[in-house]
Amino acid sequence: MNIEKLKEGMFDGIEKITTQRHINAIKNGMVSYVPFTIIAAIALLIANFPSESYINFVTNLLGVSDASVWQNQVTFFMDGTMNLAAIICLLFISYNLSLEYKDIIDPIYSIVMSLCVYFLLTPLVNVNDTVMLEFAKLGATSLIVAIVIALVIPELYRLLMSRKLQIKLPSSVPPAVAGSFANLIPMAIIFIGAWVLKIALLHTSFGNIHVIINDIIGKPLTGMGGNIYGYAFAIFITFLLWVFGIHGSSIVMFGVLAPVLMMMSDANRQAALNGQPLPNILTYEYFSFIGGVGLYICIACLIVGKSKQIREIAKIGLLPAIFGIHEPLIFGLPIIFNPFLGTAYILEHVVGAVLTYFVTAAGLISRLTGIGVTWTTPPGIYGFLATGGHISGFVWQIILGVLYVLLAIPFVKMYDRQKLKEESMEGEAV
Repeated sequence: MNIEKLKEGMFDGIEKITTQRHINAIKNGMVSYVPFTIIAAIALLIANFPSESYINFVTNLLGVSDASVWQNQVTFFMDGTMNLAAIICLLFISYNLSLEYKDIIDPIYSIVMSLCVYFLLTPLVNVNDTVMLEFAKLGATSLIVAIVIALVIPELYRLLMSRKLQIKLPSSVPPAVAGSFANLIPMAIIFIGAWVLKIALLHTSFGNIHVIINDIIGKPLTGMGGNIYGYAFAIFITFLLWVFGIHGSSIVMFGVLAPVLMMMSDANRQAALNGQPLPNILTYEYFSFIGGVGLYICIACLIVGKSKQIREIAKIGLLPAIFGIHEPLIFGLPIIFNPFLGTAYILEHVVGAVLTYFVTAAGLISRLTGIGVTWTTPPGIYGFLATGGHISGFVWQIILGVLYVLLAIPFVKMYDRQKLKEESMEGEAV
């Protein structure tokens, strides 16, 4: 009874986290950003495919003197996609949070105010007596700042509107005009508050909001997601939640740690574009690079499984799992609430994350270039694309897959024995 109460309390707590509006806004905003990264990834691959014969062929085909001419033009796509990561995520996160309060606030005003406050608080630089905005402040390096503003401004807007701080015009006034005046006082208060904050920060050692937020929030998150020990712990928590039927990926890897991992991906992407060594092993794509465990548990079931139920479900789940869709296996075999397959599911992800890190650190496989490869890309092909077209990424994912199958076999055998006993008892009952 006490165990049931404990389990119920745990599920209630996790459910509150997974349905929390701010976490959902971040998660949904990040997901909305993914198509932009895919477009950028395709452009990067076209411009920087690791084949000299391909580069020469395109250069001769276009009739230009140097490959950099067309490569630079193809990478213009970056200026409208990945180089605007902070702005794009700010808009989507602010929008998703504003939808929660659509009966109180106007989501469009909320989004525009969030964007304007971001620019108001972002410092300008003086270059040769010309004042300008650093383009880098719009990209992934400022993602945490964008997230904070995207969460704070809609909340302030909601609070002020709920206090009825509005200018009300007669009903004869057109709705568009009345709406704009209704938002005037909350908007003025928010902008004045942002201006005061900017002036105050100028008189501190931080100087601006980007420095203070990256120091207070960014460094602790980097401490967890930026080193293998913290990352391995995050992987453990992610798949422990999965085993209990909770979408751990959306909470941890695509939620809490997503901003810092995206920043690390962007640092690798910038380095790759500039022909510099890639600084980070752990990136946003690393999670998919070391994943696919559900597929390999499925293969292990088909290799050693004798239970009719296990084999039938594995056959059904194999094709979706090749494309990264593991839910038929997670809920069908099942992996959730299964002490045998659940243990394998957690263990293999942690082993894969740690082993891949040290193999990469040793220089045996290429680092991930930070380009957005879609998570439905089959293993091997994913590794090839995510490493910028290096064969080592393909080979390592195949090796990792074989290792995962071997690690899964003992757990599958134990579960298979249990299922065979159950099926035998059911047959005798009939």
